[in-house]
Amino acid sequence: MVASKLMCMCVLLLSYVDSTAATASCATNDLSSVTLFSTSALKCSDPSFADSNNNAFILWSLKDNVTQNVDIVVAAPVSTSKWAAIGFSDQGYMVGSTAMIATLQANGIPKVTQYRLENQNSPGACVADNSTLSILLGPKATYDSVSSTVYMAFRADFTNSSAKANWLLWAYGPSSADGATIYEHTSRTSTQSAFVTGVTGASASEVISKQSKAHGAVNIFGWGVLLPIGAMIARYARGYDPAWFYIHAVCQSLGFLFVIAGVGTGIVLSHKVTPQGFGAHRGIALFLFALAFLQVLALVLRPKKDAKVRKYWNWYHSGLGRFALFLAVINIYIGIHIAGGEKSMRVGYSVILAIEIVAMVVLELLVWLRWNRQPYARSNQTNEGFQFGGTI
Repeated sequence: MVASKLMCMCVLLLSYVDSTAATASCATNDLSSVTLFSTSALKCSDPSFADSNNNAFILWSLKDNVTQNVDIVVAAPVSTSKWAAIGFSDQGYMVGSTAMIATLQANGIPKVTQYRLENQNSPGACVADNSTLSILLGPKATYDSVSSTVYMAFRADFTNSSAKANWLLWAYGPSSADGATIYEHTSRTSTQSAFVTGVTGASASEVISKQSKAHGAVNIFGWGVLLPIGAMIARYARGYDPAWFYIHAVCQSLGFLFVIAGVGTGIVLSHKVTPQGFGAHRGIALFLFALAFLQVLALVLRPKKDAKVRKYWNWYHSGLGRFALFLAVINIYIGIHIAGGEKSMRVGYSVILAIEIVAMVVLELLVWLRWNRQPYARSNQTNEGFQFGGTI
């Protein structure tokens, strides 16, 4: 009787221990060591997978509803000569999947490497390859030596990756002592993925919104204000020689600096969000930057006033400048549209453009009126503006 009671107690105790180990939970894991991004908004899957040896994966993740990027943190027991991996698959098969595999190096420091599984028939089929999954942040690993747990953290862009996350693959296996070589898994499973959509980090979408506005503002001020004003001064204020040239040069130089700032902020944004229409906007922007650079180069290398090629240079410089400004107007509106078409920015730029067009029309009429009265103008020359022609 006593023996049977003791046996029952042992069974219950073992059952409790097994249950505790197999159901490692979000509550038993501390994400304070993960500093790659904010983890406060991440959702936990509790547990994602536990094998027969009570090795359990815990997954925290969240898909940002603005960028569609996914922040992922995976906790997995990893010790010397062991590896743990989370894989991403389109159909749930290991072949063709991409995996993030955590190992311990010889010095005990954890390492996460991206692998691609080509087939299951050769030892070298698991190839280190970071081309299939676009990782925007990380991967970064931290190690809790007390619980022998590795925390893998990374931000993935599945939208622009060949790797797909329709299925999540979980696997453990042995490795060399230094973690440099991994061997065939000893346990694995797969689960359908369903990343919860929200905002990764309280300010992720706000940061992108601010950066988008800054990108739009510097481009509008450069392409939409400074460069058009400089161009109008070159055409309509040549009577104020040589002041018009210096004002023109200052406007175009400052405008080019804003163009550079616009390209820089655009590159930063391109690593975080790629909305529909972004490819065309980026292509036009890079083409415009090349035109702006050519204009600056043309100003530096301009021929002397008495050179025979000077008139051809004038045609090239003015023609290319007008074409660039016209194309910039189109690209600014494309940028405003793909950024969500914010009303204040669209209206603000439209007002600026309307004022410039009205000013240009009025000044052009004055130029042509003066041109038609050229004989009178020659006999009564003054130092007024609105002169047609001239040279730089």
